[in-house]
Amino acid sequence: MPETVEAKRFVLRDSEGLVKAVFGLSEDDSPQLVLLGKSGQIRASLLVDEEDEPIFTLADPTGGRRVEIAVLSSGVPSINLYDIDGNTRSTVYVSNTGQPYHGLVDSNGKLRGVMCLFEDGQPLIQLLDEERQAIFRAPTKGSFLA
Repeated sequence: MPETVEAKRFVLRDSEGLVKAVFGLSEDDSPQLVLLGKSGQIRASLLVDEEDEPIFTLADPTGGRRVEIAVLSSGVPSINLYDIDGNTRSTVYVSNTGQPYHGLVDSNGKLRGVMCLFEDGQPLIQLLDEERQAIFRAPTKGSFLA
C-alpha cells in the first residue's frame, strides 16, 4: 500500500454510483468536505474559506443552510441558525474577551432581542422594536446598543 495518496479531489460513490461525499479543493483552492443526502442535496459541509475561517454547515433535505458553526478570522467562535428561507434568525458567539452573546433576528433581518454578559459579568436581556429601540431591558441600566 502506498503511504501517501495525492489528488485535488476524492469522490465517494454508493453501490449504485451516486455521489455521497466529495473531499477536495474548491474553486479558490480552499479545502472542503461535502456530504450529500439521498436526493443528492448537500446535507453537511466542512471547509476552510478564503479568509482562513473554518466553517461547518448543516442543511435541510432541500439543501438549504440551517446551521452554521464557524471560527471567524478574529478568533471569535459563532453559531448561526437559519430559517427555511435561509435568513439568519439566531446568532450566538463569545467575544475574544470572553463575553457570551445571543441575538435574535426577525424575518426582516432586524435584531429584536439580545442576551449577553458584559466584561464585568453583568447580564443583560434587551428586546427591541423594528427601529432598534429598546422596549424591554433588564436590568434597566446599561444597553447593548449604543
